[in-house]
Amino acid sequence: MRSSIQQHQSREDKPLNWLEKGLVYQIYPRSFQDSRLDHFVQLGVNAIWISPIFKSPMADFGYDISDFTDIDPIFGTIQDFTDLTAAAKAKGLKLILDMVPNHSSDEHEWFNKSVSRIDPYTDYYVWLDGDAPGVPPTNWLSVFGGSAWTFNEQRGQWYLHQFAAKQPDLNYRNPLVHEEFKNVLRFWLDRGTDGFRVDAVPHLYEDPTFPDELPSGDPNADPDQYGYLIHDQITWNRPETYDVMAEFRQVLQEYEDGDGQHRVMMTEAYVPLENVIQFYGNESFRMADFPFNFALINGISNCLYYCNTTTSRGYPYNGSQLGFGQPRSTSLGLTFWRSLVDGMIMVQMLLPGTPVTYYGEEISMKDQFISYEDTLDPQGCQMGPDRYEKYSRDPARTPMQWDDTFNAGFSTAAETWLPMGENYPTVNVKLQKENLISHLNIYRTMVALRQEASVLYGAYDFPIVDADAFTLTRIRTNSTSYIVVLNVGLEERRFNLSGVTGIPEKAKVVVRSVQAISGETQIGFSCNFSGESFSSSVCTVFNTSLILPQLLSVHSLAYQQNFYLWDI
Repeated sequence: MRSSIQQHQSREDKPLNWLEKGLVYQIYPRSFQDSRLDHFVQLGVNAIWISPIFKSPMADFGYDISDFTDIDPIFGTIQDFTDLTAAAKAKGLKLILDMVPNHSSDEHEWFNKSVSRIDPYTDYYVWLDGDAPGVPPTNWLSVFGGSAWTFNEQRGQWYLHQFAAKQPDLNYRNPLVHEEFKNVLRFWLDRGTDGFRVDAVPHLYEDPTFPDELPSGDPNADPDQYGYLIHDQITWNRPETYDVMAEFRQVLQEYEDGDGQHRVMMTEAYVPLENVIQFYGNESFRMADFPFNFALINGISNCLYYCNTTTSRGYPYNGSQLGFGQPRSTSLGLTFWRSLVDGMIMVQMLLPGTPVTYYGEEISMKDQFISYEDTLDPQGCQMGPDRYEKYSRDPARTPMQWDDTFNAGFSTAAETWLPMGENYPTVNVKLQKENLISHLNIYRTMVALRQEASVLYGAYDFPIVDADAFTLTRIRTNSTSYIVVLNVGLEERRFNLSGVTGIPEKAKVVVRSVQAISGETQIGFSCNFSGESFSSSVCTVFNTSLILPQLLSVHSLAYQQNFYLWDI
């Protein structure tokens, strides 16, 4: 099979903002120490995304906010946040806050005044009468399971909650709600925040006629589960959502215009591709810097389709093509995925756009099994002991594993809020720092390689090498360029790149995966791609000093495979 490299897209060598050339690292604050800023510096990360830290009764661990302009005492005070911001900026780190505009806590002042019909808060939330006593207004279901409506005795009406009952939905058909949230954004921007990740965006609006939703026909969904109904355009993915995001962007733009420093807006958007693209705005007015998408965790073959399709549908060059997110990519419960961890990091770091890392991915932390008795996540608890494992987010929220001491160096308490990962004695930051060939050091190497001109400015393509190979090239003339080859089959293979025109003949191994055992892929080994196949029990990066476009070749095994990175 023969394929030539087609340089689909590249950008001019213009100055890039901190997001375009950087990397975002998400932390879950209950499980991560704020004294570890040097960890980000050592990784090469330049932006920290912090999951909710606002005042909250913690019914959903911070996603039920009772005061959008205060810090929860669990995490400290406004002054502590100010100190953290100053310390981060001193180390060249940006701070991104998780913002939840879809709903508040039922303990928020706005909701209490809305219950009492105190203006202007009377219509700050979505209230409806029922069709009959004890019967909700519609058949809508909560994402967490069960009815999306709860009756409030004091007001005598039902309120909508697309998540937990303690998370009433705000009414975005009320323009005062828009203004409230824009002021919330300004509050945190005034205190040094560099941007926001906006949560649950597709849920902001509902069909104003409040129709019942139709059954989805999903045989695996029980009648009380969210997937039992079709939500599109009724309680999810409404077109009005884009207008709100445009308003939020305008607030950020005010600050950006004031000091010239970029302010980021990331959106959570589990929506069809054509809708994802709309969150970017257009050439005359941009909205989100990137909406999250999770193509990679759905399979490398789907990723190939996704990445090829996005470029033909107007996907911005700096769009975040892949995000691993939750659960951790390294712990999806399959040996296949665990064996691909280094390869997925290599691909993610070499794709166009801004990579996002969830804490612990850099050391290949895995999700920890948590019994139903120890489960705290309301989404898991709501589903009961027979179904909780499928829905609970707790396994991906266990404390960061710093070393092999008691509680992985995270806490001296007798017990942590969630059980520690059982493998922390052998999977931790300290151990991997000391080991040259470790997930952590491969991650650091790949972060550094992202600063290469071919990654920041080069073209990219997906040449066909083999039915079992996912191949990505990053090319820029007169620069070290790259080719990534992942074996997505179920057994060890040898791939031959001689059929791909435009790549040089020789390459030298500069990085290899933790699992690499093949003698031909030791660091420093030279490989001849001209008519020669190489073992796919590895993923490697090669280096060469050719003047022609040089390709850094990354090749990886699936299943029991190993990974290497070649600079050729």
